[in-house]
Amino acid sequence: MLYQIILVIHSFMRWLVLGSLLTTLVSAYSGWLHPRSYRPSDQTLRVVATSIAHIQLLVGIYLYTISPIISYYWKFRPSFGEAIEFPFFSLIHISLMLIAVVVITVGSSTAKRLKNDQQKFKTTAIYFTIGLVSILMAIPWPFSPLVTRPWIRLF
Repeated sequence: MLYQIILVIHSFMRWLVLGSLLTTLVSAYSGWLHPRSYRPSDQTLRVVATSIAHIQLLVGIYLYTISPIISYYWKFRPSFGEAIEFPFFSLIHISLMLIAVVVITVGSSTAKRLKNDQQKFKTTAIYFTIGLVSILMAIPWPFSPLVTRPWIRLF
């Protein structure tokens, strides 16, 4: 039962991550392409998006440790052709998500330290775009050829 609850939370939080990243990217690209000063709201968006990504990563790591799919994969290691679902979640998904959160964190930290407003916007835009693309590649979308999951997971 705990596994199902954490799975629903993780699934729901994906939308918070995507929404916060997209909102931050709109702000970053607009500030970069149409020069303006870096406002406290821009910093808040960057920090909130980074924090939500960190929380999602922690929830995901916990889910990874209690997942029966992952447990089965590491115990029996089925061949790649048997079921793509096993290597996707045990290797691809977690690796890309970890990389994405590291890239977002580095970008956020770098942008925070910059003095020039345009450089802050540019840095945030570039790093967060790379992070978002990594996340989009690693989400098990309903239309994915590798492994599919519903748009919204319920109990």
